[in-house]
Amino acid sequence: MKKVAIVGAGYIGRLHADILCNKIENACVTSIMDNVEKKGRDLADKTGAVYYKDFDTMLLKADADVIAVCTPTFLHTEMVIKAAGAKKNIFCEKPLALSVEDAEKMITAVRKNKVHAMAGHVLRFWPVYVKVKEIIDRKELGKPHHIYCERLVAFPDWAESGWNKEEDLGGGGALDVQIHDIDYIISILGKPDFINSQDTYNSVYGGWAHMVTNMGFSDGISGCVQAGWGLPPGFPFTNVLRVVCENGTIEWILRAGKLLEKRGLNSPMVIYKPDGTISKETPDDTDAFRNQWKYFIDCLESESKIKNATFEDGRNALEVVLAAIKSAKKGKTVKIQ
Repeated sequence: MKKVAIVGAGYIGRLHADILCNKIENACVTSIMDNVEKKGRDLADKTGAVYYKDFDTMLLKADADVIAVCTPTFLHTEMVIKAAGAKKNIFCEKPLALSVEDAEKMITAVRKNKVHAMAGHVLRFWPVYVKVKEIIDRKELGKPHHIYCERLVAFPDWAESGWNKEEDLGGGGALDVQIHDIDYIISILGKPDFINSQDTYNSVYGGWAHMVTNMGFSDGISGCVQAGWGLPPGFPFTNVLRVVCENGTIEWILRAGKLLEKRGLNSPMVIYKPDGTISKETPDDTDAFRNQWKYFIDCLESESKIKNATFEDGRNALEVVLAAIKSAKKGKTVKIQ
């Protein structure tokens, strides 16, 4: 049984707490830390955990094997480095940091202190995304030619302090939303050779609010991500995954809810074959956040190396997204090192 301390009792912290308390048999939530006392105590009472208002105090006193960093992005680096120094295993929500340099510092701290760490890139555990990757990896439809991902959402109003409206604190939708699908494409094809992006800049929405990023790979494969949170209130949480292969095309579309509350809706994956036949498959409805935590906790209990959604994966996704933002700012194609 692994004991988890959750740092941040906001929207995503509450989601992780619910998963850990109700869907992971070999883990429990023992501590909640949030500097907004009412919010923190409410979640602590709900989970039967001990509440801490101060992060350093929690690190010193909490009975925990894992620190789950579910705070605003600009707080991740310091908290992860401190948690690693306290010899705690770490789960950190995406984006890992606001700069590649900070991400490297986090990776160095994890390696130095020999703790396990995982980044919250949940698409790697989302059943339909997992299934599509398996089809591509097994070349069931031949070589992939193009991968298109779309992730659109109305501006999230759940950040009480408004940190996500400050570009220097959250990076805007171009970072916070787009990084999901950039990471997914990297998990299949590796990092692109070059990138070209265009975006809508809106300071009301925290900077780069809606971005279209085209990626080129050395073997002629291309990728495209359209993502952002510059949509009006009431616009449904929209996900699209389309892969054009030499022997068919895969497509999956989900439009559901305001954000993640209807993530369990099972929209079928459609495969279009060259002979005109069409097949539909509905992947299992297992919660991706449950799958993510089960993988991490099982690795910890078996003392196995974390191989999926590593901090290195988080750094790579961050590097590419920041290159996309640079491309949009300069109006030029950017090469990836």
